[in-house]
Amino acid sequence: MEATHHQYSPVETDRLRDWIARWIGADWVWHARILSGTETSATPARRPGPRVPRALLERAFPSLAKDGGATGVKFDIVIESHGVREHRVRGVRHIGRSLFGPPRAEIRITDFGTSSPLLDPENTGALAIFVFRPGLGTDSPKCRVWICRNQVETDVADDLIGPVEPGFPVPWGY
Repeated sequence: MEATHHQYSPVETDRLRDWIARWIGADWVWHARILSGTETSATPARRPGPRVPRALLERAFPSLAKDGGATGVKFDIVIESHGVREHRVRGVRHIGRSLFGPPRAEIRITDFGTSSPLLDPENTGALAIFVFRPGLGTDSPKCRVWICRNQVETDVADDLIGPVEPGFPVPWGY
């Protein structure tokens, strides 16, 4: 039996393609990851929320880079795939545990609203793309997020940014 190849309509793919094209650039720092159950509230977690490598956010938040500096920062996020604005989320220093290798210095983003798509257990396993634009010498960057809502969007993102595997986030631009 021959496998069928689905041709996606432009309507299904153009919105994500346009979003990636709009925010890709030298001034933006990107991070793509598959959302885990502890990040989306699918499993019990004290502080659910996505994790981002600390080195990536230190560029956006200079105070996090300093020894003895801030342990957390507040900022706004726009989840453009779902048309949601999250006001005053918090990025907190976190040491991520790794099954294979040393602990990772990360920032866990917390303080989302209860109906946030980033905390929705249905989004466990979804590809999420975070785009940060560092503020000019301040801790006030802009953050845009796209959470792939179906396999079509995940396939489009894989074609444009490369594959992302669970447990192996893909940061670039820093």
